[in-house]
Amino acid sequence: MEKIYQMEYRGLNLFDEISTVELAIDEEKQTIHIFDVGQVVSPIFNFDVSAYELSDGFYKMADVLRHKKILTDQYVEGDLTLSEWLIRNNAYFYTPKKRIKKYMQGSILEIVDQAQEQWLFDEYVQRV
Repeated sequence: MEKIYQMEYRGLNLFDEISTVELAIDEEKQTIHIFDVGQVVSPIFNFDVSAYELSDGFYKMADVLRHKKILTDQYVEGDLTLSEWLIRNNAYFYTPKKRIKKYMQGSILEIVDQAQEQWLFDEYVQRV
């Protein structure tokens, strides 16, 4: 049985305004679904390397989740570093203009064909 927990995270957006991000956390698949219309934690495009990279807002949010022991195996001894936590987990970013990006194993890819991606969170797909 699939369990998805939903929560909100508040942070500063690109305009230094407080904005809310909706999270749906799937512990079984080690995945976070992020609905971010305010661009608080969305990946940013680095023109120097022509690729997306995780934003400072995302690192701050991920660190909060890590400290709250979300998506952390209970049998792990000691605390995971943020890098270790990020490697173990995946994230989907649902952003304006029907853009969905996937973070997996250190890479960020834009999802072009939504029908091909099986782990999308339907509630967020409908909203973007």
